[in-house]
Amino acid sequence: MDHVDLILINGKVVTVNRHFGIAAAVAVKNGRIAAVGGTEVVKSLAGPETKVIDLAGATMLPGINDAHMHAPFFGATRPPLALDLTFPAIQTIGDIVAAVRRKAAAAKPGEWIRGFGWNQGSLKECLEDPSVFPRRSDIDPVSPNNPVILTDFSGHTILVNQKALEIAGLHRDSPNPVSGEMERDSRGELTGIFKELGAQALVTTQVPILTREEKKIALLNAISILNAQGVTSFTDAAIGPGGESYVSGVMSAAFIDIYRELLTQDQLTARATILLLLGNYGALTYEDLEQGLRTFQVPTGLDREWLQFPGVKIFADGIPLTYTSWMNEDYVSGNYGHGVPVIPGKTDQEQHDNLVAMISLVHRHGFQVAVHATGDRAIDAAVDGFFQAIKAQPGGDPRHYVIHGDFISAATCRRLAALNGGVAMQPTIEAMISDFEPSVVGEQRAAYEWPMRTALDHGVNLTSSSDAPITVPNWLLGVENAVLRESLTSGAASGPEEAITVPEAIRTYTINGAYQDHLEAVKGSIEVGKVADFCIIDQDILSVDPHEIRKTKVLKTIVGGRVVYEV
Repeated sequence: MDHVDLILINGKVVTVNRHFGIAAAVAVKNGRIAAVGGTEVVKSLAGPETKVIDLAGATMLPGINDAHMHAPFFGATRPPLALDLTFPAIQTIGDIVAAVRRKAAAAKPGEWIRGFGWNQGSLKECLEDPSVFPRRSDIDPVSPNNPVILTDFSGHTILVNQKALEIAGLHRDSPNPVSGEMERDSRGELTGIFKELGAQALVTTQVPILTREEKKIALLNAISILNAQGVTSFTDAAIGPGGESYVSGVMSAAFIDIYRELLTQDQLTARATILLLLGNYGALTYEDLEQGLRTFQVPTGLDREWLQFPGVKIFADGIPLTYTSWMNEDYVSGNYGHGVPVIPGKTDQEQHDNLVAMISLVHRHGFQVAVHATGDRAIDAAVDGFFQAIKAQPGGDPRHYVIHGDFISAATCRRLAALNGGVAMQPTIEAMISDFEPSVVGEQRAAYEWPMRTALDHGVNLTSSSDAPITVPNWLLGVENAVLRESLTSGAASGPEEAITVPEAIRTYTINGAYQDHLEAVKGSIEVGKVADFCIIDQDILSVDPHEIRKTKVLKTIVGGRVVYEV
């Protein structure tokens, strides 16, 4: 063999191969793994120009694959583009008010104030009384001269002040939106809370969108943060044609050109899989989807190891916290048993049939289908759609999957596994909301939510992800949460029977994500011939107390044999 370009020696190399083997060293040539084995054997491949990295006992894993996130959206929610309203910095409604007050004091009159990340599940007042939300009555007194829009951690709820309502022309006599909810108080006055995208659009269309340069900065910032977390691959789960607004602007087709530009300019330091969002994602119709599939030109001629567009995303419902998950049973409140539909249809059966038809349409066009479905009824409908689509047009290996899958049943897992399908879960979201969820869905369903153990035991390809900006893309925290299922706020365990092991969690962040991308032969494990994507950390997460995993530091991130981050 010719001399290699790079060797990494004296480490604990967790290969994540079929047997989860452990090695000590790796050699890299032309951006691919040339050898895996002992330090002395690998050292013998070095030449005078070979770069040597001594791991000095550090642990090295395959590059981390965040299998579901929103990179431009994540970058746009970071300061200075938006207020950071995430936990633990924000723990009370008073903290939100203080952040808006400070920003308004420095802003020019009329300037929009944006914020992101408040979480009803970690706000003290909301935990004490689940009916409480931060509302415009809280922020109006500190922002009389500036329109304010504050998006919650899930992206499914926004809070706006009176100034924003005035700009949007909304008042107590405004008609309710076709989809989603514009919350009103007992007197019929608007509270400033808007749930789901159809309702949010009544305000977000008035918020100035990012310029192209700001969009590029947002994406670069997001990728830089991902690299610092050891992430070398990610799925950007909603980019495509559609109207430019405050929300859709961070999912717009403009980012397709920006991604291509970064790839061409050698600035894309993580491998990106893009799910296309075709049509009005707030209230998608079959006709919208059909037109999008017919008219949108999918980029071609790209190196799919770096940038690919294999799938289409469809929203089937919302999320439990806003009572918009499409469920088989009522919420604790007794209301919204079937959620606020985002799929058109006057009855549950019509919504089911329309979702199935949309999935079949996308499948016929040769795309992988990824369905946002949190409620058990939405999940069952999505899997019905996968079955009917494949039955009508068999062949190939589409690997359709459910996004989130909060309440997926064991029976539905078995059906999904029979199709080589998967589910993309977010263990950190479970830890963020587990204290609050019993008040929404009851103790039993809250303990079961995000059933990772059930999914694995029934053969589903389970991937883990951050859903950033919903949570930060800290995969180490995700592994800890998947293993412990303990609340980030109280530390209380929720459904420990659904916990998985550390090796299993690592697979969900590496090789399973590669399988979801149809790239398991290219990435996801440290094996000869695969791309040289590595995450190097300062402690052995296979042996430490799981409560210590979050304290692990990423020392170095390598993509294609090139160091893209190091401390």
